[in-house]
Amino acid sequence: ERTNVPLVIHGGSGVPAAQRRTLARGGQIAKFNIGTEMRQVWGAALRDALADPGAFDRVAILRATEVPLAQAARGIIAQLR
Repeated sequence: ERTNVPLVIHGGSGVPAAQRRTLARGGQIAKFNIGTEMRQVWGAALRDALADPGAFDRVAILRATEVPLAQAARGIIAQLR
């Protein structure tokens, strides 16, 4: 209410989804930093890919993280609507 400058929520990974939605719909928040949340998803997907004892191709191992990351990003964006 005090500014007409779009704001950024730093540390957005710790903000509950319902609160993010409320902030996003309020119109003043232009960006949510969710890097920690995305790195957690990436780390879990990477650990899953590395759990395969036959995995050796680094490109294939890293490719296995793409779908979980995309799904997480889509889910977070959907929560803001």
